[in-house]
Amino acid sequence: MADMTAVKPTVPMATTSPVAAAASASAMAPLAAPGSGSPSGSGSRSLQNLMRQVPGLSQLITGVPLGPTIPIEPVAPLPPPLAVPQAGMPAVPVNWFAYHVLNRLAYGGTPNQLNMVASLTTAADAQRWATVFMKEQLELDPNKPWPTNLHSTSPLPAPIPIQDIATDVLLSQDKTDWRADDSDASVLSPNLNELQDHDLIRKMHSRRQLKEKMVYFWDNHFNTNYRTHGKGQYELQENEAFRRLAFGRFLDLLMASGKSAAMMIYLNTDVNVKENPNENYSREVLELHTLGKTDEGTPNGFTQFDIVEASKTFTGWDNTADVRGGFRFVSSRHSPGPKLVLGQNIPFNESGPSEGEQVLTVAARHASTARNIAKKLCAYFISDTVSPTLVNEVASVFTDSDGDIKKVLIAIFTSADFNNVANYRSQVKTPLEYLVGLYRNLGVWSSREPFRTRLVAVGQSIYEFPPPTGFKEQSIEWLNTNVLFHEASMAYESSIAGFGSTIQYGSTSSAGSIRKWMEELQLTTEAQILGLLTNLTSDRVVTATEYSVYVNTLRTGLGGNAFDIKDASRESALDRTMATMLTNPRYLYQ
Repeated sequence: MADMTAVKPTVPMATTSPVAAAASASAMAPLAAPGSGSPSGSGSRSLQNLMRQVPGLSQLITGVPLGPTIPIEPVAPLPPPLAVPQAGMPAVPVNWFAYHVLNRLAYGGTPNQLNMVASLTTAADAQRWATVFMKEQLELDPNKPWPTNLHSTSPLPAPIPIQDIATDVLLSQDKTDWRADDSDASVLSPNLNELQDHDLIRKMHSRRQLKEKMVYFWDNHFNTNYRTHGKGQYELQENEAFRRLAFGRFLDLLMASGKSAAMMIYLNTDVNVKENPNENYSREVLELHTLGKTDEGTPNGFTQFDIVEASKTFTGWDNTADVRGGFRFVSSRHSPGPKLVLGQNIPFNESGPSEGEQVLTVAARHASTARNIAKKLCAYFISDTVSPTLVNEVASVFTDSDGDIKKVLIAIFTSADFNNVANYRSQVKTPLEYLVGLYRNLGVWSSREPFRTRLVAVGQSIYEFPPPTGFKEQSIEWLNTNVLFHEASMAYESSIAGFGSTIQYGSTSSAGSIRKWMEELQLTTEAQILGLLTNLTSDRVVTATEYSVYVNTLRTGLGGNAFDIKDASRESALDRTMATMLTNPRYLYQ
């Protein structure tokens, strides 16, 4: 990321990306492995395999230029010590917009990103930094103005990709334990836990954070359920399609979803035949995926007749007979005769899937679809209660651009609503956002298993939600005792030794405890420690009462003695201080 503030680091920040550093090291490790001096050595073969699997790694190792890419972000200075707050409600920080952008376009900032934001001392600096971040995440040139051709089908500039070799290495390594499918040894078939961990790697570590948030949005919008087929490769194929098309055109996303093996099995298109047309997919594609329903719950521009007729156009759609999960059309199952859907005549075509494709095209370009997708995206990135004026504007961009999602996102991020301080820290985190954010905010480098386990326990398990609606994003869905219990439990599990799984902090060369982490960063005083930890958890927004609680927790058991970071007895006090910050209701909001 471009260093907009020209801030120079003052202290080495070990928490910038310990996992990324480890992954980068692992990518290079085969160079020095036994046998790597010979082309036939095992180390050489391992490196060659990795170079084939990880985009950009070959160019990195051989020195061949990668082409125009988003640069690695600079190392940030540590935030200043935290002063005693004034009495009363704390003021919104002057750099709030940079924190806001990290919370909405990413699953929370990393320690390095949050420390960089803490160094921005004016609103103008924060606005510039956040604008660069937004453009980079959208794969736009950060040195050029925002595109102005949103209300047209003219193309945006060619994307400038974000290179993320460290995450690609992690993903490649993660696949090494996957088993081959029983009926085809050439196809890897991850089980549900492996599939979920693979997904969490991207969410927790990827530099392409906005793309990951959009992939989740589409995966949730076009919800499917692993339990209906038990083939991890089907969910993975669909997920990869959403990643490839995340910033593309809505119609392409809709087509990819409708023709995916995961969707065809989940909503029964694979058994949709002319003798008995199955309405499951046609119903959900109109009710959920495209036109949607009104606020009162009534169909928004379609009827039961449209559902019935549309179901006939999808007869004969099926997945391939093998485990690779491709699409095929079976003409002998296709319903004969012309159909009428959403007022459009659909001519009979016995030899191909064009009838269903025409229905998806008509639905994708319907005015109700533009409003439905615009409203969902505005709620996803801005607020549970979205402005009708903004929805209308974003819907018009959707329509005028023929469903260009990147243009829709630009319209949202440059809107007055997104840039309004009233929407700062106004959204309740879903459990997924809470748990992935905790991992990212604190620079954790330990196992993802306890985070995945908590997602299952709290009811937001990835890839296995039975209803086609997908998970709700609204605050009311997640402010309940079950969710709060599990989030508080995860806060304790992440900070207090012996409470649950051990979570590792700092660099891999430290002992992984919070105290060793603070020592590694050369933070020795209460004010320095609180300056860092409150920046990672609450944007340094602290009331006088909260400050008093944190300080008293740090001083537990000291009597009249001074705080000493090197004192091993401070381990428990630091752990409990961290747990207190993570269970503070302030951390539930983004």
